[in-house]
Amino acid sequence: MKEILKGILSVILVALIGILGVTVYKNYSEHAEQEKALLEAQATPEPTPSPTPTPEQAFTEPTNAANVKLAFAGDLVAHTGINDEAKRSDGTYNYIPVFGGASDFVKNADYAVCTMETTFPDTTEYSGYPMFKSPADLAKSLKSFGFDMINTASNHCMDSLLPGLVRTLDILDQNGLDHVGTYRSQEERDASNGILVKDINGISFAFLSFTYGTNAIPVTDYPYCANIFFTDYLNTLQDIDYDLLKADMAAARALNTDMIVVQMHWGNEYYTEPVDYQKELADFLFQQGADIVVGGHTHVPEPVELRRITDDEGNEKTVLLAYCLGNFVSCQDDKYTDLSAVLNISVQKNLDTGETYLRNVNYAPMYMVDLSDVNVTSDWRYRLWNLQSAIASYQEGNNLGVINDTLYQSMCTGLEDIHRIMGADFDYCNNGGVDVIKWNENYEETKRSED
Repeated sequence: MKEILKGILSVILVALIGILGVTVYKNYSEHAEQEKALLEAQATPEPTPSPTPTPEQAFTEPTNAANVKLAFAGDLVAHTGINDEAKRSDGTYNYIPVFGGASDFVKNADYAVCTMETTFPDTTEYSGYPMFKSPADLAKSLKSFGFDMINTASNHCMDSLLPGLVRTLDILDQNGLDHVGTYRSQEERDASNGILVKDINGISFAFLSFTYGTNAIPVTDYPYCANIFFTDYLNTLQDIDYDLLKADMAAARALNTDMIVVQMHWGNEYYTEPVDYQKELADFLFQQGADIVVGGHTHVPEPVELRRITDDEGNEKTVLLAYCLGNFVSCQDDKYTDLSAVLNISVQKNLDTGETYLRNVNYAPMYMVDLSDVNVTSDWRYRLWNLQSAIASYQEGNNLGVINDTLYQSMCTGLEDIHRIMGADFDYCNNGGVDVIKWNENYEETKRSED
């Protein structure tokens, strides 16, 4: 009996121990889960993986498109030597041989532009610096050479005073040349807000042009005659007329053209880099809707650049800035004044979407030859040459009748200088210049990698 009772007690004890163990384990498990939850709550959360950026949609070549090639030459500075070079035995003037090196680029363009730093007064007493007065035959030569539009807003537009300015525009009209930047009357300027609108191959452009001043010749009695962007143009050149620029750019935007092109006569003479106010104005013009800004006046080349910007209306786009193309032709002999370029711009419009954009930008380096500088005698003295072609010809054994070692070395140095100043990538001999579509793709890729 005693043994039976002892066995029963052992069974009960084992059962109690099992129940207690289950309870302890259950409590421990619950406590462990609570600890785990508490630790998880206090721990720094794992960072959420950033989604992989979706690449910008690749450019698709439009099946229905309009295309335009623009060409911009630099400043035509009609020194007396240029007039003498163009004068023929019968007393007329033919400037086409002087312009020669730019021929292919001007003629191949759908619309070609240059800036003219001279006037056509009613006189036969022609002159160069400081008051430029040229024969009307110059306009005929410009048209025959292939130019379509003349930018007349420069510091020399008033060299023959108001009558000369008016006659200059009359002569351009008579020769079928468009013009922008100066005006015969307030009514003429008001009619267009100082804007030239052109439809070229189905793409519309608004052209505007401004000059920093008139070489201290006052236009107080006829402020309409020239687009001047400094209010203090007679002296300090410090106060930019943003009211004028804003109004004209607003008028240009209101026209709803496909592109807005602004030409600026600005900067410091003989500077190969832009000064602060040029940079400030370029930024302002792009914010106001400009797509292309091309400058002049410094007599030497300045940089060319593409930018990706967002304007004041929230439009993101790629824009083009050429601070200065240098002289188109001149007789200047200061450093770099014999260097220039023809800027070639390809514009495309997708006719299905209406989007208009830059496709290609390049420049053709130019060199103004003055044979007296290299001790060569010929039946001519001044010629504008395609720098790449002239160098290649000499290297192939053709000295073009006048190239000696001195001229060759000067041209080679000039090409290096242009590449350094304007950017070698834009040279048309460098794979055709800059493909803007690829430039955009590279820009987006760089932007993503930086983000």
